Amino acid sequence: MLVMLLYNLLFPCVFLLYSPFYLVHLLRRGGLGWDFLQRFGLFDGKTAARLRSLEAPVWIHAVSVGETVAALTFIRRLQQRCPETAVVLSSTTTTGHDVARSKAPAGVACIYCPVDIWPCVRRALRLVRPAMLVIFEVEIWPNLILQTAGSGAAVVLVNGRMSDRSSASYARWSMVFRRLFGAFRAICVQTEADAERVRRVAGAEAPVHVCSTMKFDQVPETRGKDMTAVLDAAFGPGPRVVFCAGSTHPGEEEMVCAALCALRPDFPELRLVLVPRHHERTAEIEPVLEARHLSYRLLAPREDRREPEAPVDVLLVNTMGALMDAYAACDVAYVGKSLAGNRGGHNIIEPAIFGKPILHGPEMQNFRAVAAIFREARAVREVASAEAFPTALRELLADPALRTELGGRARGVVEACRGAVDRTLEIIEPFLGGAPHADDR
Repeated sequence: MLVMLLYNLLFPCVFLLYSPFYLVHLLRRGGLGWDFLQRFGLFDGKTAARLRSLEAPVWIHAVSVGETVAALTFIRRLQQRCPETAVVLSSTTTTGHDVARSKAPAGVACIYCPVDIWPCVRRALRLVRPAMLVIFEVEIWPNLILQTAGSGAAVVLVNGRMSDRSSASYARWSMVFRRLFGAFRAICVQTEADAERVRRVAGAEAPVHVCSTMKFDQVPETRGKDMTAVLDAAFGPGPRVVFCAGSTHPGEEEMVCAALCALRPDFPELRLVLVPRHHERTAEIEPVLEARHLSYRLLAPREDRREPEAPVDVLLVNTMGALMDAYAACDVAYVGKSLAGNRGGHNIIEPAIFGKPILHGPEMQNFRAVAAIFREARAVREVASAEAFPTALRELLADPALRTELGGRARGVVEACRGAVDRTLEIIEPFLGGAPHADDR
């Protein structure tokens, strides 16, 4: 109790001090609307009435775009298995919220998750009154977890993963985090290694289940839009080999542009679709292209910039939600945050869904288990360093048969590893008939 009292006194102060930086970040990213006030427990009358009308919904929380896409797959399967179950989907970021609103099945209420300040969480809980709270990956917010569990609703964690660093940090504060993990009725994680890390924090008796990652289950819901007209407009009609560099971070744009310049003399049909992880970085990336004398076009044209009439070398994606379409349209894919000084990696399953040959770097800490599966199946090319990147790309460009073989293996991995959603639902569905929500306390 003392720890939670201190948390509830200190966290609002810390958040208030951080709020100017947070506001600048939000304004740069864009997408702010009045519904962002839901982060502070402020819901307009229409949304509040809709939430109150739901009977014992399942509240599913996903942080940003990647988790939201996995959550949408989960929701569709939940609705197939339990068609009478109402669903509320919350996200933390503006990008995640936009994806939720645009792609959620009919009837799903999409909201922002409240900041973990006691009255904000309480207000949201009194409106939603969930029978179950499903938290994706590892979002450990004390008020959200403990207030929901205290209301009588089941709290479960799904698609969970935990790094060695996080496990060590949680373990140092085990007197706090053991209580929080103890509030979960079920903890469904991706790998046995994740399970061991959770047990290190939560104790050997924690209800931990290994279910694999749900990202493999995105296949039935993923359809790439036809980008032929867009690519024709940017690159001109006729033969081309499209290289997509997806979810790139600073340093990686320089790396892929250098490779493009080095390889174009031998592969004149090579074109680049560049999709930075954060589209608001467009202004940082344009000088990189200009320094290399690469002509380019923005996917979403700016009003203050006249688009060139002639075909260009690079299509720079400066809008949200186009990454999967770009992967579907490309011939070779690079998945970012894994080279040029970046660490963590992004989701190599996304291009694998479309059977594309994939390049990535060695820094795949956030997708360690996934990368190991693909590596064991010889379904990706792991590039050791930024210096080795042009050589690795050249190998794939020079050998169409190798591209086809590598892409086929990647798609085969996706097919072989599906099923995490059903395994997870089998574990948590018994908790749907839990105690009634104490919404009037």
